[in-house]
Amino acid sequence: MNVQRCGYCKRSADDVAKLFEDQEAPICTNCVRICQDVLAGDTVTGWMVTTSPQRCVYCGRRPSEGVQHCINVTNHSPRICERCVELLIEAIASESILEEIRQLVEESEEGTAEQIEDAVQKALLEVSAKAPDQLTIPAAVTFDFGGTILSSVEFDLQAGIQRCLEIAEITNGRSVQDIVEVVNEIDYQIQERREASLFEIPAIVRQRLIYDTLGVRFDHSPEEVELEFWEASMQFSIEAGITTVLDGLAARDIPLAVLSNSGFRGDVLRHELERHALAEYFQIIVSSADYGLRKPHPFIYRATSAQLGVELPRTWHVGNSRYYDVEGAMTAGAAAIYYDTEDHPPQNPKPHATVTSWIEFQKLIEQTFDLS
Repeated sequence: MNVQRCGYCKRSADDVAKLFEDQEAPICTNCVRICQDVLAGDTVTGWMVTTSPQRCVYCGRRPSEGVQHCINVTNHSPRICERCVELLIEAIASESILEEIRQLVEESEEGTAEQIEDAVQKALLEVSAKAPDQLTIPAAVTFDFGGTILSSVEFDLQAGIQRCLEIAEITNGRSVQDIVEVVNEIDYQIQERREASLFEIPAIVRQRLIYDTLGVRFDHSPEEVELEFWEASMQFSIEAGITTVLDGLAARDIPLAVLSNSGFRGDVLRHELERHALAEYFQIIVSSADYGLRKPHPFIYRATSAQLGVELPRTWHVGNSRYYDVEGAMTAGAAAIYYDTEDHPPQNPKPHATVTSWIEFQKLIEQTFDLS
């Protein structure tokens, strides 16, 4: 008889407190908690956070989608992403969710992993704001920034650092490589926690830590240094068709906003939009750096809609991330439009609509107004 074992620690179901019995990758409660600790930055022998591009065995998310993956190297375990760890932690804490999972496992031998995630997501959404059942004419539309309005062409870290050293009052003899090494060390310490906690670390705070550590001083304001770094290191291009969409929405007097996960202030994002003659379309530009919280946290969505003077259920949010934009908007109570240019359809929750180009979005707007 085959004994069901945890795919991570290899212990049998009889030797663990609880085993989530997925066919491909069963996992015990102890390993779920270890994953949580490792993803939070703790060191556990045999475990590590990996950035290789494979998908999470449960939900299919890749690290490139903004999630960390955890594995047990010793036992060559499957990989599990931080979002699925969070969902399982919620399941462990809730007996009602556990009971629902037990029933799903007993009723079906196929697709158990997807069903488990569906059950947990459903339970979590019940305590969140309810997104509208269907699309109606939007009272406001919010847009993600990078990969949605503008596409990143190049990020040159060394060019940005070189520019900062050029405007520094005291360089203390530091080279670009000296700065890069500190940047890498700081990133190693904080980037994982930034993603896991949904707390944003503003670029101004980060740059102060970097340059103060090396004794580099400026007679420019932190905001000026931030902008100089941005201009030297960042290159963007306009997403094809976005101007036509913005013209159409403006003609209908629909308020527009940018809602972005960025360590750079909203003023910096506005500066970039001005370079592409797009800033005038947006009533407000909200960056996670301005609030200290990152999408998908619902508060940053609520703050944006409040500034626009529109209720969230009457807001459309458009973005290219299944996690930050689709899940975030719907958890906050807004309608989610997934801008999918790479054929990565979301699994849960399902967006109100998916478009693969701004031409498709324009058609969606026209259809929505025609039907109402």
